[in-house]
Amino acid sequence: MTNMLKEHVNLIVCPDCKGHLEKIEIEKKIFGFYCKGCQIIFPLKDDTPIILARDARNFDLEYSLVKNIERKFSNNSFGELQKSIKRTLDLLLTKKDVLTWEWEDEEFWTKKYAKENISEVKEKEKWRYNDRIWQREPLVKELIGRLSLKDKTILSIGCGEGQNFRFLLSNYCDEKSLYIATDISFEALALNRSRNTHKNSLYILCAADYEFPFLNNAVDVLCYFGILHHTKNKSDNIQKDKRLVRKNGYIIIAEAIERPTLPFWITKYRSESSAHEERIRKKNLLKRLGKDKGTEVVFAREQRTPFFTGMITLFRRAMLCNRKLFRLVSYLDIITMTLGQMFPFLGGCEILLLARVHSVNPKT
Repeated sequence: MTNMLKEHVNLIVCPDCKGHLEKIEIEKKIFGFYCKGCQIIFPLKDDTPIILARDARNFDLEYSLVKNIERKFSNNSFGELQKSIKRTLDLLLTKKDVLTWEWEDEEFWTKKYAKENISEVKEKEKWRYNDRIWQREPLVKELIGRLSLKDKTILSIGCGEGQNFRFLLSNYCDEKSLYIATDISFEALALNRSRNTHKNSLYILCAADYEFPFLNNAVDVLCYFGILHHTKNKSDNIQKDKRLVRKNGYIIIAEAIERPTLPFWITKYRSESSAHEERIRKKNLLKRLGKDKGTEVVFAREQRTPFFTGMITLFRRAMLCNRKLFRLVSYLDIITMTLGQMFPFLGGCEILLLARVHSVNPKT
């Protein structure tokens, strides 16, 4: 187990009962964790804890890892652990040949990240030609204007290969800032780890639609960069996740939102998508971030109208090689947004939100 995981293991709890997790250790080597209350094992793979809620457990990913723990402890007299191992193996067997919502989506992304891992895409070039990152810059600058990230904890939900942290947030962090990367794809986390140069980083495999394995009030910034619309519960996930944010912390959101169906001549240019590309409802998203729920939206911007989509489709190379041109088109995109009030299908299909958390959750 990495030194980073050892240092921050106290932040991790059982996703089912929120109880403390015990290390499964032989000769100072960690093989996983177990919850005494639930009598369930959570294995470790390549220094990455796999801490999934009961309903999200995965046979293909976890069974062999737990069997390895069983072999390691076959001659061990620790009876309580043996019982937990058997209980976990039985649970995983019930998941055999079962592909739930989150794992249907993971299949697509794992293939995508596996291809990217063997490609020769240079990181600097990826930054130069990345319109998603450029469009999210104003949101991050709004956050930085309100909160210093030095010595703060940042939790990224569905982090992917980590470009949002590397290109947008890491420059504002110091060596004491903790970056917690979570994703359901092991390939994504492995790629993130290989590209991320911020040493104070923690990687956890878990599922976004279920309770996260972290203490209440554990983070200062909770990030959703294009992940909510891939989940089954969409904006409702915010209700369960905001317990993780400390008082006066922030929730940062960049998401795809619903709008009336576009004409066929626009939709035919849609790119390849994953199993679940269902957009979220703006009204429901704002409701989950309402002030009466302990949070207050302090910044909001819609973007990416059909005008912008058409421009980036027709003139992609020119726009991504010229920041001034890109910014001009983005400015015109904001102006075009006014037409969305009269013709809803001309509105933006993405939203940037920053919300401040006012309430404090009881400690786990």
